[in-house]
Amino acid sequence: GPAVGHCPPPAVPPGAVATGAGRQRGAEVELRCGPGLLLVGSGRRRCLPSGEWSGAEASCRHPFSFDLPEDVRDGFGTSLSGVLGLAGAGAERDESLGRRIVLSRTGSLHVYFLIDASKSVNESNFRVFKDCVAAVVDRISSFEVPVSFAVISYASQARVIVSTTHDEASDADEVLSKVEAMKFGDHGDATGTNIHGALMEVYHMILFQRERAAQQGQPEAWRSVRHAVLLLTDGKFNVGGHPSDAVAKIEDVLEIKPDRADYLDVYAFGVGAMEVDWLDLDAIASKKPGETHAFKLADTAALRLALENVLEGAELGDICGLANASASATGPQQNPWHVVLRAGVGQTCSGSLVARRWVLTAAHCFTGVESTDTWTVDVGGGEWVPIRRWLQHEGYDVRAGVARGIPEFYDYDVALVELERDVGPAGTPRRICLPCTEDANRALKMPLGTTCKEQEAELLGRARVPAQFVSLETQRTSVLIKTQEEWEACAAGAVQPGTVYAGASVSDVVTERFLCSGGRDEGATCKGESGGALFLERKHRFVQVGVVSWGTFEACRGRRGGAGKQLRARPPPGHRPRDFHISLFRVQPWLRRLLGGQLRFAPLG
Repeated sequence: GPAVGHCPPPAVPPGAVATGAGRQRGAEVELRCGPGLLLVGSGRRRCLPSGEWSGAEASCRHPFSFDLPEDVRDGFGTSLSGVLGLAGAGAERDESLGRRIVLSRTGSLHVYFLIDASKSVNESNFRVFKDCVAAVVDRISSFEVPVSFAVISYASQARVIVSTTHDEASDADEVLSKVEAMKFGDHGDATGTNIHGALMEVYHMILFQRERAAQQGQPEAWRSVRHAVLLLTDGKFNVGGHPSDAVAKIEDVLEIKPDRADYLDVYAFGVGAMEVDWLDLDAIASKKPGETHAFKLADTAALRLALENVLEGAELGDICGLANASASATGPQQNPWHVVLRAGVGQTCSGSLVARRWVLTAAHCFTGVESTDTWTVDVGGGEWVPIRRWLQHEGYDVRAGVARGIPEFYDYDVALVELERDVGPAGTPRRICLPCTEDANRALKMPLGTTCKEQEAELLGRARVPAQFVSLETQRTSVLIKTQEEWEACAAGAVQPGTVYAGASVSDVVTERFLCSGGRDEGATCKGESGGALFLERKHRFVQVGVVSWGTFEACRGRRGGAGKQLRARPPPGHRPRDFHISLFRVQPWLRRLLGGQLRFAPLG
């Protein structure tokens, strides 16, 4: 397809100078901090094909500055809930018993706690480190995600308290009692801080798990396990070699490349302003776009505040826009929010689950419908749910253009369907993210106060925006949304010769509420795909920006291949297929009025 647009202007933190030009794919920018300041984050960033800058946002820090507990809690909590959500979405489960059963004994998330126990940490600080670890274990284990824990304390040498290679690793109570039993004096009078040694223990556990799985005839099992390392320290490392060498070995064994970056997260927490070196922490911590993994707190009291209530109120089942990314997942599993509305037999329309019992679809699906009593919504996995009621946008009137010679008019072509009951067991991510919500801010890793307008600039701020919809064959189909300078030429396709609106004026047919996509190399939508989500993938999360409404070319007209498979036709010579979708940014008042009790909306801005 056509080249994707540029990256946004690179963020230059206060106190920094940027060198390097350009925002096109492959462009590089280098950041340097002014005298007396340290650069934390990625000093060199590249514009990736996805339209994002590589690495983590940089900041210029005073060597003795530190983070506020609430900022650490939010930054770490947002990142960790994403890790948990991804692990949960890929977990195998058996729903027949009404609760999730972990089929793989290895767990799909391994969390390693590395606790500084060197002499410089006094007994009461060590106690707080233990309490923090216990609090995080407790919170993580309250989610239905298969998880194994490891606990390692370190001074001059590392000691394994709990290993992921033992059965007790997946029993949170067992892990908590082992943490409780740790004593400050266990390392004797050791004054060293061997962070490299502690990380090497993590490396050996991963290696052992890989080898054991291979012996059990599952040589690929390790690929689906995610790993999170939490390092707590009060000082510089001074024995055992550079910790970043050990991190490199861990990345190597897990094959952490850009496409597997979310299988490893290393978080480094430094406590105490004088002894902890920002650059040491930063060298160990992961660098991910829109996330922070290195934190420095004034003292253990601040650490306790940051970690004690981490993930408080987070509901994994409430994480929107997660899909099962495993290679074996197809159709409904891959797009768990995608549903099909059926009137009797046959497909009528598509839709997307936007809350536990609310489906967003197109208003025209209900044209001429008196009652939906015989309708059901196929939510996948053999589950069919009756419709309680449907509410179309009050601005929708298919006959509104008749006087102007427009036989059918699709402005405001959106409807919400309330189902008779909630869909999916609590704790399973199902719904897609709607823009202009706090959820979407979390998914996009934007600050929680970010406005609707700012989200729109982030999601649709380029002339060509790669997007997808789910086809009748439940495949994701790629299109490009044309905006800005490309909008006019795209919209003009609505009135091209041979179409129902040929010769009409574009503005009579296409209003500002429509997003436009289409071209010879893009998928064109078919009849039963109306009402489905037009969505974008950002940071491994899916955000819906439009509802599929109408198009100039019916690619699926009555064509069936072998085994009833849908065949999609090529457009006739000279025809440029166009599809029009209602922009969710343009129907906000209606969405807020009907879904205000279900979702938390961001300020409009």
